[in-house]
Amino acid sequence: MKRDNVLKTMGLVMMLCNWSMGHGQQEQKFAQAQKQNAQALRQYTWKSRTEIRKKGELKSTRLFVNRYAPDGTQVQVLLDEDSARLPKFGIRGAIARKKKEEAGKLIEALQRLAKSYGELPPAKMQEFMSTANVRLETNTPQPLLRLEATGVLQPNDSMIVWIDANTRRQRRIEINSSYDEKPVRIISEFKDLAGGPTYLARSVVDYPREELTLTVENFDYQRDSQSLSEGRQQ
Repeated sequence: MKRDNVLKTMGLVMMLCNWSMGHGQQEQKFAQAQKQNAQALRQYTWKSRTEIRKKGELKSTRLFVNRYAPDGTQVQVLLDEDSARLPKFGIRGAIARKKKEEAGKLIEALQRLAKSYGELPPAKMQEFMSTANVRLETNTPQPLLRLEATGVLQPNDSMIVWIDANTRRQRRIEINSSYDEKPVRIISEFKDLAGGPTYLARSVVDYPREELTLTVENFDYQRDSQSLSEGRQQ
C-alpha cells in the first residue's frame, strides 16, 4: 500500500513538472480540448434556470430552453417566469418601474462581465496560461491543477481555474473582478455529461455593493435531433 502511494505521489509530481516545464505544449493541448468540448456541446439542447436575489430575498426566477444555431450562436427561449409583484399605478408604480429598469440594466452588465471571462479571446487565454501560477492539489477526489493569475481583463482582477490533472477538464473557476469600481465575485462549477463533454453546471455572480446575487444553473441536457441529422448529412 505504501509503495502504491509513493508511486502515485511521484506520478503527480512528474505531472506538475511536465506542466510547468512545457507551458507552450500544455497551452495548445488545453486550448484544443476546450475547442473540442465547445463543438461537442453544440449537439445538445438543455434547460437553464436564472435566479435573482436582492438582500437574500428571491426576486425573480426564469426558466429557459437553450440550443445552438448552425452559426454557433446560442439561442435561448423563455419557458416560464416568476417575478415579485410590483405596484402598477401612481407614484409607487412609477418608482417601482424605474427601479426595475435600473436593476435590469445592472443585471445585464454583470452578465456581460461574467461572459467576458467565460469567453476569453485566444490571446488572453494564452496569456493567462503562460503567466498563471500552477499548483497541484491532491486533497480532492481527483488531483487538480490550480492555475491562478492576475490582470486577466482588468488591472487588479484575479482568476483561478481548477483543471482535472488527468483529463484536463475544467472543474471550477473563481474570479474576483469589478464593475463600476466595486467588487464582483464570480464562481463557476463544471460537470461532465455521461460519455460526453463538460458543461457549466452552476454560475454565481455576487455584487455586494447592491446586495445582488445572480445564479444560473444548466441542466437536463439532451442530444439535439436536428444536430444529429445534420451531422449524418455532412
